[in-house]
Amino acid sequence: MILSKYISNQYRKPSGIIGRFIMSRFFEIGNAELNNLVFETLSLTEQDHVLEIGFGPGTLIKRAAEFLSDGIIEGIDLSESMVATALKKNRKHINSGKAKIQLGDIEKVPFENNRFDKIFTVNTIYFWENPSTAISKISHILKPGGKLIIGFHDRREMEKISLDMEVFRFYSKDNISELLSVHGSLNEIDIISKRGKHNTCYCVSGTKINT
Repeated sequence: MILSKYISNQYRKPSGIIGRFIMSRFFEIGNAELNNLVFETLSLTEQDHVLEIGFGPGTLIKRAAEFLSDGIIEGIDLSESMVATALKKNRKHINSGKAKIQLGDIEKVPFENNRFDKIFTVNTIYFWENPSTAISKISHILKPGGKLIIGFHDRREMEKISLDMEVFRFYSKDNISELLSVHGSLNEIDIISKRGKHNTCYCVSGTKINT
């Protein structure tokens, strides 16, 4: 039980040597299929202003920065270990102004309204303390017509893993669709799934209603 809680907390907020070197590598490999699906679903344009919530080792920050020509990718993460790793991985893009990385909590939303064309997150919604409030706040920092994408694994698959339920909260695709439509005032809700090597990857996306 103690080990389960420790591992679960490392998933939520990697720290120390374990977080910096082991969890970062684990995320690179373990999230690869879901990262690919999320990136495809983003359908980036070269001018997009994008935010990743919980960027981990910065893999998708780097991939987006390499795609964007006149746009910019920003990222926010709770973990000092992940920030350090992502800064190192993306130094070139940060120096060129195509990427910005910061330590912080998205539930406190340190961004102004109508800032981003697209916002995405991979395997982080399990850890949000107040998901309905977070989704509502995230929708405010999307531009009208902007897109929010949440990548995750379904409740049925997550329940097979030995994880601490005081740290994790599991969701079905319908749970997340409802969060986006009810609390985010998002429409055009779309659920995309793709069977991977070991499990099914899901993306739920929604578009901010033009006002």
